Amino acid sequence: MDRQRLSNAASGVLLAALALCALVMSGAFFLHVRHAGDDRMEAAAAQARALPGITLSNGVPDGSGLVVTSMETDGQASRLGIRVGDGVVSLDGMPIRSLDQASAYLLRHDRSRIALGLKHAHRMRVVMLDRPGGKR
Repeated sequence: MDRQRLSNAASGVLLAALALCALVMSGAFFLHVRHAGDDRMEAAAAQARALPGITLSNGVPDGSGLVVTSMETDGQASRLGIRVGDGVVSLDGMPIRSLDQASAYLLRHDRSRIALGLKHAHRMRVVMLDRPGGKR
């Protein structure tokens, strides 16, 4: 009978340890997801400061450049003829493959105007976009 109790106690301890491991791992997962979400919000805020009035996201397939996903209806980008769905393939003549690359470039080059290389319906063009607060 003592052997049975010992076996039951060992099984209970093992189950408790497994449950604790599962809780710790799920907590780490939720913290990671929350942290990743915070990073995306910070990146979006940095992008909003870098290119006011226009929102970009990574193109599909990855590495194909950026896509204009939203913009101010009466903003500068709209007046320049930029449209939702346009591809952004370069900044100041430098090819851009991802949002991370574009954000890094825009943070390093704080100019008052930036040349956006755009692709729309297989046609390429460049527009000059003012960046309020940028250095001249």
